Amino acid sequence: MITYTYKAKLNAYTHRNLAEFLTQQRLLYNGALQERIDCYQKTGDSISLFDQRGSLTTIRHTDEWFGKFDRWCQDSALVRVDRAFKRFFREGRGFPRFKSAKRGVMSFETLYKKPVFNVKYGSVKIKGIGRLRWRKDDRCHDREQVKLLRVVQRPTGVFIQLVCDIERPRIGLNRAIGIDVGVRVNAALSDGMVIPRHTPDRAEIRRKQRALSRCKRGSKGRAKRRQALARACYRARVQRHNALHRLTSEIVKLHGKWIAVEDLDIEAMTASAAGTADCPGRRVKQKTGLNRSILDQNWGMFIMQLDYKAASAGGQLVRVDPKHTTQRCSRCGGLPVKPLTLNDRWYHCAHCGYGDDRDVNASKNVLLKGLALFDAGGAFPAVSATEK
Repeated sequence: MITYTYKAKLNAYTHRNLAEFLTQQRLLYNGALQERIDCYQKTGDSISLFDQRGSLTTIRHTDEWFGKFDRWCQDSALVRVDRAFKRFFREGRGFPRFKSAKRGVMSFETLYKKPVFNVKYGSVKIKGIGRLRWRKDDRCHDREQVKLLRVVQRPTGVFIQLVCDIERPRIGLNRAIGIDVGVRVNAALSDGMVIPRHTPDRAEIRRKQRALSRCKRGSKGRAKRRQALARACYRARVQRHNALHRLTSEIVKLHGKWIAVEDLDIEAMTASAAGTADCPGRRVKQKTGLNRSILDQNWGMFIMQLDYKAASAGGQLVRVDPKHTTQRCSRCGGLPVKPLTLNDRWYHCAHCGYGDDRDVNASKNVLLKGLALFDAGGAFPAVSATEK
């Protein structure tokens, strides 16, 4: 499955209807969530998605406002509640929350709407909302390939997402590569390539944050400033994601589609060091800066994109134990007499004389551990006799 995103072109009438429908989706979501909570409190059992769909059908027959819009687009809110509850019971955290007006439902999807394509545009007509159209390109022009249609309201406009059943071949280099992610550099590859760190430009966001802080709460000016800040944050996020897409595609195509990375617990690594009032943390400001630097590099998104792109190219991404990947020599397997610190940027082995960039040496160790998981015949070098 591949998702193609297009920016929709809407007139004022369609914009108003879409805003009204999203408001109805928020109320429907909150109502379905409250119904599930009440059912459990009274009976000790949960209500099913099938039962709530039946209730929606009854409401549509009695309420003119609900009968105004498409039935299966409204069903998206009920499916969202059902997924939220299943995720909560599966993972044990994140109980579904009610949607306020500021963080309401900003998207819906349907399996029963197919787009129509002409020479220049693609379009879809949704009952109660109107016609949404977008400029067509070569990515998707066959309506039979579209399995799901999603409408998303973003700070920069309305977008149409077409989920298509297409097996798109992705060409990747058939070799193995190890990757070590870091803070001083974004990533180091075992073939010697070093990707410089990403330094986000927050000047525009900070300027808009200062403008927002000067506005009076509840005023129209504050609402406009808030929307401007949301647009700036969204643009920065999209730019970063696009840059990561270009980078990960380049790695798979030019460096290797059999990828080994460290199995890092990013959530634990970026946990706050503030502590509690009874037991305050130490070096809180330094840890805060480190957390910000880690999150700026988007390790999680970087590895996730590599994972599915390697799989689509016929390769594989494996996660290896990060123990000693930085300290161990990638040539002889020996450990240094004195452990390396963060200030040591060049690795020199006292046992075999091997020298290399610290991060590149770590990426080679990651690759050696990953070869065993690939079943490619690789092996970790023999540990030096001097290792304790």
